[in-house]
Parts: sequence; structure tokens; C-alpha cells
Amino acid sequence: MTTNSPAVRDLLDSCPQQSPRRRCFLLRVKPKYLAPYIEDHQSVWEEMRQALSNAGWRNYSLFLDAETGMIVGYYEADDVQAAQEAIGTTDVNRRWQEAMARYFLEPDGGQPQILSQYFYLP
Repeated sequence: MTTNSPAVRDLLDSCPQQSPRRRCFLLRVKPKYLAPYIEDHQSVWEEMRQALSNAGWRNYSLFLDAETGMIVGYYEADDVQAAQEAIGTTDVNRRWQEAMARYFLEPDGGQPQILSQYFYLP
């Protein structure tokens, strides 16, 4: 059984430990751009930080595997889907995404790959 199998997808979709309040995702950065990507995140625009907070994002973290350029993102919100939609409508997010686009692997390294939650220990 592979991770793309319908049985695994069905199991993950029906898993009782999923949460509408936590989201984890993957992004892929071009290895040659890791340093400037990290540097840019040391000074995220205050307007962007405020927009994320206003959209309901909290406890937002990014983690990096420097060997592969794999970014793991995690955030919490009362409703992660609503929070994602809310930030997606802001002009500052559009501008931030445009500024970050050059760092990501093509064709879709900058499109978050949402991970399924299947276990949680409060």
C-alpha cells in the first residue's frame, strides 16, 4: 500500500485525531537560495506579521532541512481553513508571495503541500 493509495487517503480523511485548529505543510526551496530565504524571514514585514495575526494565524513556525531545502510549516488557528482563506485575500500576502516566489523549486515548490494529521498528544 503506497501513501497515495485510496485506502490510506480514506483512513487519513476519517482519522478522529485530525484537527481544524492545526495545520502542517511542506514547501521546497532551491538549495542555492536557502541563505537569502532564511535572511528574509529574519525580518518579515510587520504588515505581513500583522495580517497573519489578523487572519487568525498563531504559533506559526517554519523549520528547514538544510540538506534538501524542505521547509516544514506549522500554525494554529481557530479554523485553519478560514485562516488560510483570510490571509489569501490580503494585498500584503500577495506581495510577500511574489517576493518569495524566486526561492521556490519549480513548478510548485511554493505551493504548500498540506500534511494530514493522524496523531495528537495534548
